[in-house]
Amino acid sequence: MPYQHKYDKRGSAKIGNEAERKFIGIASKRGFHCDLSSEYENKVLGIDIWITKKDKRKGVDVKAQKKESAKDKNPSEEWTWIEYKNEYGYDGWLLKQADYIAFEKKDYFLVVDRISLYELCEKLIDKNKEYAKRAVNAKYIFYNRRDEELMSQIKTSDILKIKRKSIWQKSK
Repeated sequence: MPYQHKYDKRGSAKIGNEAERKFIGIASKRGFHCDLSSEYENKVLGIDIWITKKDKRKGVDVKAQKKESAKDKNPSEEWTWIEYKNEYGYDGWLLKQADYIAFEKKDYFLVVDRISLYELCEKLIDKNKEYAKRAVNAKYIFYNRRDEELMSQIKTSDILKIKRKSIWQKSK
């Protein structure tokens, strides 16, 4: 059973584990050797999976599809959540050490260089604006859930403009 934090009432850990499994399948088909990270690497470094090809080893943090808000029925293709601080108030995945972030979408994984994504978010997210009161309103501004997490949403189309990215299609 994957790690599940105390606020996980909707089974996010199970959903995340399934996304990681799908990602490993696609990465393997693309010629990568995949290893699951250790608990330390996962929690502290923000790495779910190590992918290796031609002696180059890279850490990937896999993000399952997410809804704009908990009340939505389906995950959002248009908006992508960004995490600056996690549920414990520590650095979120954007500020950790993964080489790549792999965002699951309906038909593909959007694999993005984490540093390039960070630089994009620093330009797009207005840190001086008042925080959104509801998750659905966290568009390019911060949303502070439970006074610990600090997150925002940016358009997936913005991420697609990053040069250091790749789209890994899911099998039909």
